[in-house]
Amino acid sequence: MTSYFAALAATCCLLLPALSLAQTQTQTPAIAHGAAEATTPAATGHEAPNETPHEKLSPSMRPLSPPVRVNHPPRRLPQQAAPYARPAVKPRQPHAPARRQPAMAAPLRAAAALASRLLPRGQHGDKSPRLAVLACADGAPRHGAQGSLYLVQNPGNQLLLGEAGVSHAVRQLRTPLLLVLASADCKAVNTARSDFSALPLAEQRTLLSINVDKGGTPLSAQLDNLDNQVEAAVLHYGGEVEAGRLSVIGAYYDAAGQLVVTSINGERDKATIARLLRQRAVFNAATGIGTPLASNSH
Repeated sequence: MTSYFAALAATCCLLLPALSLAQTQTQTPAIAHGAAEATTPAATGHEAPNETPHEKLSPSMRPLSPPVRVNHPPRRLPQQAAPYARPAVKPRQPHAPARRQPAMAAPLRAAAALASRLLPRGQHGDKSPRLAVLACADGAPRHGAQGSLYLVQNPGNQLLLGEAGVSHAVRQLRTPLLLVLASADCKAVNTARSDFSALPLAEQRTLLSINVDKGGTPLSAQLDNLDNQVEAAVLHYGGEVEAGRLSVIGAYYDAAGQLVVTSINGERDKATIARLLRQRAVFNAATGIGTPLASNSH
């Protein structure tokens, strides 16, 4: 009896999968036919109320939208990063000729040559000017100053008007040579030898310190004014002259283009001047201050 029930149970287990497969195959055509009828309501003459032709997809299955084109403008390098960028190649420019320096005026060239002869370069090792020139504004153009030459200009090469510049050169820059330079074309001296009362007061004050004879010759007026300015400079810088740190030289640049030395530290004797220049002994030279003007020979 027990074996009978066991055989029956085994038979049922074998028949159940077969019955399930047969039932599935018989239901599939009906479902397909029903779906076809549902998709073609116009063929039967009946419309399915509130039915959509397509089933809505879930949000996760929606198709992607077409990409939107975005135009990004090109970015520029920030200002602080510009030095690290690759430098642009600049077109080559034609080589410009070097600008020529203006030529030194003839009186200043002669003065510089005199300073080079009296004071060789090895005797003045520092970088300060070797020569300070107190010149008339008409006779020596200001643009002509070059090299180791310190130029001070005013009407009539007057120490009173140029004291600030000359003192700076002598006492601050330690310039060893001071040359008071006169020339034949100094208009201030030529005006001072005549009546200048009709001129404006400012110009009259400028000419008052030029003490020359009225009605004298132009050459005598220029030389007298030169002697007066040299004497004033020797008196004003007497300490430097006596210590041998400064030599005050008076010179006249004539119309023939020659520089004539008229005095050294106030000494006006031609033979003494020639000897001092020949020996290059312009420092510690005996001054001729107080020498009567009658003994002067220009």
